[in-house]
Amino acid sequence: MGKPVATPRGGLHRDGAVAGLLRLSFRSRYGPVVTRFLRLHRAVTLAIALSLLSAQSAAAAGNLTLPFADPHPRITSWTDHHYPDRQDDGTMIRFDGARGYAYDGHRGTDFAVPSNTPVLAADEGTVIYSEWSDSGGWGVVIDHAYDRTAYFHNNQLFVYPGQHVSRGQLIALSGSTGNSTGPHLHFEVRDLLTPWHSVDPYGWTGPGKDPWRWDLGNLWTSNPPVPFLLPLAFPGGAHWNSWYGMDGPPPPVSWRLRDGGHGLAGFAARWDQDPGAAAGRTLATSGSAAVPGPGAHTLHLRVFDRAGTSADITYLYLYDVEPPTSALRVDPGASTAPSLHWSGNDGLSGVKGMAIEVAAGSAGFRQWFTQSADQPTAGRSQGALRFLGDPGVTYRLRLTLNDAARNPAPPVVVTASLPARAAMPATAADHAVLGALPAQPDGTPATMGVRQEHPSADGALLLGTDASLHGLGGGAGISNAPPASVAAAVDVAALPSGPLRLLADGTTWSSSGTAGPRFALKAPVRMLGSGDGSIVAVDAAGAVAVAPSPAAGEGRVVGSVSLSAGASLVDAALFSGSHAGLALDSAGAVHAFGATDPGLATVASGWMLPGRPVAIALGGTPQAPAGIMTDASGDWQTFGSMLLLPDATFGGPLFDAMTGVPVR
Repeated sequence: MGKPVATPRGGLHRDGAVAGLLRLSFRSRYGPVVTRFLRLHRAVTLAIALSLLSAQSAAAAGNLTLPFADPHPRITSWTDHHYPDRQDDGTMIRFDGARGYAYDGHRGTDFAVPSNTPVLAADEGTVIYSEWSDSGGWGVVIDHAYDRTAYFHNNQLFVYPGQHVSRGQLIALSGSTGNSTGPHLHFEVRDLLTPWHSVDPYGWTGPGKDPWRWDLGNLWTSNPPVPFLLPLAFPGGAHWNSWYGMDGPPPPVSWRLRDGGHGLAGFAARWDQDPGAAAGRTLATSGSAAVPGPGAHTLHLRVFDRAGTSADITYLYLYDVEPPTSALRVDPGASTAPSLHWSGNDGLSGVKGMAIEVAAGSAGFRQWFTQSADQPTAGRSQGALRFLGDPGVTYRLRLTLNDAARNPAPPVVVTASLPARAAMPATAADHAVLGALPAQPDGTPATMGVRQEHPSADGALLLGTDASLHGLGGGAGISNAPPASVAAAVDVAALPSGPLRLLADGTTWSSSGTAGPRFALKAPVRMLGSGDGSIVAVDAAGAVAVAPSPAAGEGRVVGSVSLSAGASLVDAALFSGSHAGLALDSAGAVHAFGATDPGLATVASGWMLPGRPVAIALGGTPQAPAGIMTDASGDWQTFGSMLLLPDATFGGPLFDAMTGVPVR
């Protein structure tokens, strides 16, 4: 994710939303487990409960270390001890009884650490939550023997649910994602006996009893608390917890170690089994290993420090090469709306997406229905829907589906002949309920190859392969004079002077058909308007050209992007008001261009999207970049703070360049 790009600015946020998210997430994911736990333990006697409480208090007096390397962190918001609840109630009480520190209802401790500070597990445990939330940004929750700890507002996560982590293990890089006003780490501790109550790891030192009755005292292993850092392991190469398949086998897993403060003493690596503390060590700071083969495999990387401590760090790698199976049938009958039944089966990665296409008679197939699973599960997937046709017409229906590793199933085609004397033709209400058959376009559909450009309050601007312009959601009409060139349309930029189209031969044309600057690029892929009125274009080989204005002339090549081996450039974006930006290549790597800021070159280094990359959205500045990268299957990843992205980034869909199907 690069070097720190910002300094702490206080890091204030409304963490009541974070707590609410945690409650909802735990209830939705673990509600049945919690319910069974409570039912099972309802008959436990008071004496046993008291013994558990005393045991937890004794253990809690020394089970947590600081989740970062700074032994003297600056705290911008303390845990609120005011009773009866941690909501806005006009009173905020710190651990020592002082009032007025930060804001009401705070359920954790905000540590003002810079962006991309390594975040460490405060105790050994099992990850039960590792994902994005609107309020907490990228967050992790770890279940320990005596409590749970939560870490929110991170830039990047390194763990997955179900993974065992050791004290001092790297779990994330801090940031300012979610509901946050500055780089910081929201650190929260939760009581296992009353799971929805957060407690203060700093305990209570104020006069009288703690107003918040669930607090159990100082939870740190030492006073003042200190960090405990094992060697930090940064893996690369293949991505953990991401399916590989149709796009080829995963590359070898690689890793590099950073000294955690106690000195490095090597590592031991083994697939699907912990090497153990007595394993032979490799005395090096880096290493690599190939994924054994298809299936789900866990890499166990045991790292050792010179203090005599070791930890088993685990990463899950998923590889599926078997295509799924599929079936499609039509219920016989005399209706113009027969029922379709589809099914798919994949024993490893699960069915990810399905599509049904339709053709009337001998006409070509066109898309009719699609469905995608956010979290596919191995096994059988199925569904049913109704197809609305016209009496006397024979339709062909084709089912295609793919698994989470992007392996496609062989297409299945069935025929549905609707009786000529069937029920009355469908009414407008029927079409509204059942879904009308899309009109068959003449030749190539006009929406093939569309892209979204500069979404705004006036709607998105779409470009067809025939260079026609279309407004999406806007009220005003768009001039559509064809260009003199017959080259394929590539891109369109919304400039103050109006839309400007870029064609495959490097020429540009206004919506009124007037020629603009020509770019001497072999395979242009993107055209961007800069804040000073100039235009920047890039091609698939990474060349960057600039034209001083939308007027006719030549666009001069001013530089190039050094792409990954064998990769081509697929998208690029500019920082507002500059010629500097970031480019995304077909391998998923991000490259800086047009800027000399050294930190910009390391943004998202070593990270790639799991699928075919298609787009990058950009905000912030070269010194504090932020953005979203998207792949063809709709998966996306962020870097930097999403608060730096303009609202228009989320204003509409992003279209796949080949199919015209929205992917975000």
